Amino acid sequence: MDRIRVVLADDHPLLTMGLELAIEGWDEFEVVGVASNGADVVELCLRLSPDLVVVDMQMPELSGGEAIARIKAALPDTHILVLTTFDDEETVAEAMDAGCDGFLLKAIEQERLRASMLSIANGMSVFDKAAISTMRRRAEADSKSDFTAREREIMRHICNGMTNIEIANELVLRPGTVKNLVSLLLSKTNCVSRAQLARYAIDHHLVD
Repeated sequence: MDRIRVVLADDHPLLTMGLELAIEGWDEFEVVGVASNGADVVELCLRLSPDLVVVDMQMPELSGGEAIARIKAALPDTHILVLTTFDDEETVAEAMDAGCDGFLLKAIEQERLRASMLSIANGMSVFDKAAISTMRRRAEADSKSDFTAREREIMRHICNGMTNIEIANELVLRPGTVKNLVSLLLSKTNCVSRAQLARYAIDHHLVD
């Protein structure tokens, strides 16, 4: 079986050297290139078309996010694993927005790293808990931003079991206006009933 061709990118030589030695000791992988900055890893990938890139987020010349975006634009079939020290929301968001296929911290154990690299090289995504929490928070924020305050208020009343007429009286609206707004919410959420809409609102944290 062909070995998985890997490019490494990190501006800490000792870390890169240790990682390269570990990966070369695994039968499934072959390190075909090493870069110490973002610009170099992009150039290496364009020249070598590796199967997998392991990249840090904090690098000179081009950040990890910029490098990932450029590699993905040119080589969409190349898989990219971010291996970094930082798991703050900004770093995770930058990596994910750029199109990485995995996000792990450098403190990871070797065998877990090996398994994660194999999974990513085979088309799966692997993210640590911090990255998953960030994805969940961003998804919730995006969901909330899709709805007006009035729409969320109507969903809250629907969750409380109120009818259109009761909602209209509560919000001082015409019943027909409430009916139209509920129809719009059903369309926006792809729900087919008020009960399903209530479940959607709760699951997406759109109501208190």
